[in-house]
Amino acid sequence: MKQIVLFFLFFLFTSQTAYAEFDIQFAIDQAKAGDSIHIPAGRYQGNFIVKKPIKLYGQKGTELYAQNDEPVLKIEHATNVSIENLRITAKNKGIVANEMVNLELRAIELKDIQVGIHIQRSRHIRILENKIIGNYSHFAEKGNGIAVFKSEDVAIEHNTIKQVQDGIYVEEVKRVDVQRNKVTNSRYGTHFMYSNGVKVLFNTYLQNVTGLMVMMTTNLEISSNTISTHNGFNSYGLMMYDTQEAMVRKNSFLHNRVGVALQKSSVIQMQENRFQMNQTALEGTKVDKRSTVMENQFTGNILTARSDKQGLHLMHNFYDDYTGLDVAGDGFGDVPYVAVSSFGQWMVRQPVYQFFVASPSVVILTSLDQQINKTERNLLVDSEPKLMSNMKKTELSLNSKQLVIGLVVTICSLWLWRRETRV
Repeated sequence: MKQIVLFFLFFLFTSQTAYAEFDIQFAIDQAKAGDSIHIPAGRYQGNFIVKKPIKLYGQKGTELYAQNDEPVLKIEHATNVSIENLRITAKNKGIVANEMVNLELRAIELKDIQVGIHIQRSRHIRILENKIIGNYSHFAEKGNGIAVFKSEDVAIEHNTIKQVQDGIYVEEVKRVDVQRNKVTNSRYGTHFMYSNGVKVLFNTYLQNVTGLMVMMTTNLEISSNTISTHNGFNSYGLMMYDTQEAMVRKNSFLHNRVGVALQKSSVIQMQENRFQMNQTALEGTKVDKRSTVMENQFTGNILTARSDKQGLHLMHNFYDDYTGLDVAGDGFGDVPYVAVSSFGQWMVRQPVYQFFVASPSVVILTSLDQQINKTERNLLVDSEPKLMSNMKKTELSLNSKQLVIGLVVTICSLWLWRRETRV
């Protein structure tokens, strides 16, 4: 028995020694173009540099941690590099890539870092299935989870990010796809600046200061995202500033201070979105006449919309507080829906008024606005509001079927019961 124990300890010791003696940088330097380097499980301290087309693959339990404030892994001036299945811990930056072509970063966990992944001046980048966790310091002292600068053709997909400054920061990038990521407890979930050809699809943004911040960016598609619970004094679900040519479609804006804010923007199409339980669903300032808000659902919001004197173009939306009728039977109300709110206009000028938004006097004032407002009826008016949302039609159809089945079952049960009592 003693010999078996000694053999086991000897095997364990030699295994750990082998892992510790594996020199990652030496293996990188000796590798030829196209080689794959499999890193044995274990902890490796250093600042590693890749400058050739290779693949680094860590076995389960492989961790790299910084020797100093320099990045743990630096990748530069190379093509066709792939890094996969590592855990990285750093005081400052985890991974930095510069002037790369065809780079893939997959299944990497970066924990307790200042900056997770930093990319600049690169093309054909894939950042996939990574997990990035920042620290508990103030947002001003944090860095970004994933940051991409002056690059082209970037895919950022299936990443989980939390406790950073901006979950995904994109600046001066052409053609970027941000899909199926989840960003929580950060400043901005995703932040775009000076970019073009942007797609933001199927992401979840939860409990950040602001879900999506879009600034000086053109040619966007923002579709099928869930943007929820951004309730700070300066919080927004989606904020678009100086943005042109955007399609915002089939998103869910839930429990936000402001669901969507448009400022100084043009050619914005907002269609088939769900605005539910927001303090203010929609806000517009200096929005051009070519922008439309069409076929959306507004339910349970304290204020539907507010704007400056330019207003917002509302068309064929469903509003749960609309009280008109559909005499013609075409599915649209016969009386226009007036979303103008005097209090909402004041809130645009003085955001501090939001603290009184649910007070009885404000509720009465908003109701009066909808009934008698005539001075600004061209600002926030839907001439043909939907009388019933598609969701409610489905629910009504299902409830009707259930009611018929229930009645049949009840009648049959009563008939059988009376028959048994007579016998």
